[in-house]
Amino acid sequence: MLELAHPLDAIPQPSPLAEARERRDLTVKQVAYRSGLTEEEIEWLEDGRLYRFPSQSAAALAAVLYATGLGIDRHEARRLAGLPVSGAFRVNARARLIVVGAVAALLSALAVMLLTPDLRPARTRTVEAIPNASLTPPWKLKVTVENGNGDISWTRAVASRIGAMGYSIAKVGRADRFDYPASTVYYGQAGRGVGLRLARQLSVRAQETPGLGSRQLLVVVGPQTVAQQ
Repeated sequence: MLELAHPLDAIPQPSPLAEARERRDLTVKQVAYRSGLTEEEIEWLEDGRLYRFPSQSAAALAAVLYATGLGIDRHEARRLAGLPVSGAFRVNARARLIVVGAVAALLSALAVMLLTPDLRPARTRTVEAIPNASLTPPWKLKVTVENGNGDISWTRAVASRIGAMGYSIAKVGRADRFDYPASTVYYGQAGRGVGLRLARQLSVRAQETPGLGSRQLLVVVGPQTVAQQ
């Protein structure tokens, strides 16, 4: 279960983003130049490895920049997402220019706010009591995510969800087998509290296992359930 050196045997699912890029005869390097993203970030997006980004907001912004660099419109975006595409309709040219200008202004303002923290508007919020506040915060924990079901796309989706909750993803690899019946969070003797917390967040079971430190967790991803679809 703890052997992480094996390569992934599961066949990766086709990437809709990569297909959109290839239809335009663009290389990863060309899209990087157009979008301002790095080639590595583009590969993360196309492979669905959103957990590689430092935060959920960074991943969302990268997706916007990627789509803008490719020139993906609303019609194509819905098709790539597998959503029903409405019939063709006419759009007033002046209205289209106004919308494009507004989107450009919004993206520019967002970029400035991300690069210049002092310009962000001040916000106040109510801080509520958090259960288990004495536990080690998620960003100080290292979580290894293993593919225990044979579906690497689903495993990466779970890893991205864990990363979006603030946990540091140490590695995504394969488990010792692909027939785990359900997803499980494994923790060491000194990591029971943080292990149970992550299990509750993912709505999966938890189990103690030897070989893990107090700040190490292992998530073996089982098959996707109906409730998770």
